Amino acid sequence: MNGTTGRWVVALSAAGAAAIHGATSVSAVDGGVGAVLAVVGAAELTIAVGAATSARWLPAPRTVALLLVAPVLLWATLLLVAVTADSPAIAGSLATVPLAGATVLGLAGAASAGADARRTRVGARVRPARAGLAVAAAAVLTVLVVTPSVAATLPSAGIAPEEEKVPSTIVFGGHSGHIGYQP
Repeated sequence: MNGTTGRWVVALSAAGAAAIHGATSVSAVDGGVGAVLAVVGAAELTIAVGAATSARWLPAPRTVALLLVAPVLLWATLLLVAVTADSPAIAGSLATVPLAGATVLGLAGAASAGADARRTRVGARVRPARAGLAVAAAAVLTVLVVTPSVAATLPSAGIAPEEEKVPSTIVFGGHSGHIGYQP
């Protein structure tokens, strides 16, 4: 990736999506889905580190864009499988709000990588003020999406099940409802 702005937008978006996928994998009910989400999060974190450090091993911007869109397609496929197979374990593991947030960040990173690929090919000039504004907007978007998404994966103290309180009463007198009852 050649553009500094594109690199940082991709790095921030991928890091945010990795945090969401990591948190969702830990809270997943189904172990298989949790493992898949952990692998996706690790791959996104690798892309984020590569983009932030301008690593030479990072693939071309178009490939990075495809890699950031792949988790969105994977999530949609898992959701389709959960619905059609009537599997509550898989559906319960696919926390909708957090994964929708990861989708927003993945698509933002993919769009930035795609724009970087086009800019590199066409040779468009990047203005520093606009680049700084784009990076700041990407950072704010990442924080605004990641914070509630990760919070949605954490167990809430207010939702903890309460012990069922059954009133215990002793009934004296006739027990006409009991067959064969001898006092």
